[in-house]
Amino acid sequence: MRAILINHLQYLRRQPFAVIGMIVLTFVFAIALGQVNQAEPLEIPVYSTNLSEAEQAGLIQSLNAKTESTVFVSEKESAVKEKLEKGAIDMGVQLERDSYKLYLNATTPNTNLIEAQIANVVQSESTLSEAAERLHTTTDELRKKVEESSGLFAVSEKSFKESEFVYDSSLQALFGFSLFFVIFTVTFTVSTILDQKRNGMWNRMILSPLTKVQLYMGHVSFSFLLGYLQLALIYTFFHFVLGVDLKGGYPMILLVIIPFLFAIVSLGILISAIATNPRQLDAVIPLISVSMAMIGGAYWPLEIVQSEALLTLSKLIPMTYGMEMLKGATLLDWSWSQFLLPASILFFMGVLFMGIGLNLMERKATV
Repeated sequence: MRAILINHLQYLRRQPFAVIGMIVLTFVFAIALGQVNQAEPLEIPVYSTNLSEAEQAGLIQSLNAKTESTVFVSEKESAVKEKLEKGAIDMGVQLERDSYKLYLNATTPNTNLIEAQIANVVQSESTLSEAAERLHTTTDELRKKVEESSGLFAVSEKSFKESEFVYDSSLQALFGFSLFFVIFTVTFTVSTILDQKRNGMWNRMILSPLTKVQLYMGHVSFSFLLGYLQLALIYTFFHFVLGVDLKGGYPMILLVIIPFLFAIVSLGILISAIATNPRQLDAVIPLISVSMAMIGGAYWPLEIVQSEALLTLSKLIPMTYGMEMLKGATLLDWSWSQFLLPASILFFMGVLFMGIGLNLMERKATV
């Protein structure tokens, strides 16, 4: 097995461009689409037709106090509508005393979160105003008393949903494209078995003291280690150099990518067993990789997908569980027990793919 690893390392030293290319592409797509290093919050213009400037300023202040990812700014109605018509902004808000209106050019994953935030503030301010009238006091004085009394209680907010949709564009792009491009690295590396069988090198190695188990383990081990180093390098660079916030999940990320890589290496074995020549591999691997990325949530979060058929199909794809565990290690702050199900599914897929793939390879060898 050590001889196989040395052979792969020598080949990688002579031709490292494919692996370097996959790493570079991951950086480019993650930075471009994830907008890494853009800490500027989303600016949303707000106008009102009935509120006074003081009332409007108070509502905007309450909105801005709820989040750091968006900033609500006051603008004139004509300016907001002009920007919407030109497509310069995706969203504009009309705030009134007891109601609001959203004007959208495009629906984004954050639209529902922003609308819920606005509705919460408008309802809270309406309740405060009504209570202030009944108590014959001002809204500011009543708000101050509420804030002072709120320190006496511990408030815990929970969603009625089983799992809350949390979205981060930087992490979505980073995780999605890193897993997508590592598929190419791993599967094309494993496919060298097919090349060796076609050029006769495999038969010569079988005559050597190496057993078939050592031959297969050498190829599989190198593909796994190469994929792991590629992902570890990417996540380490983005976290420590570019300053991407992994929500304290960096050590866990290095663990949860292991089941995903095992499944992908096994998938590479299966693809290599099915293909009959390198040209088929050149066509099949990109097709499978892109399909897995699209259906498995690498390009966009599965939470925004409405098709039940696609969601059902995503359960059969390793990419789905890889993305799920990476988000669980960062955004969702999973406990250890929550990783067991997706990790078990990935290991099961890996064993299944590898078992079928090795069986097909041996059958072809005996024909």
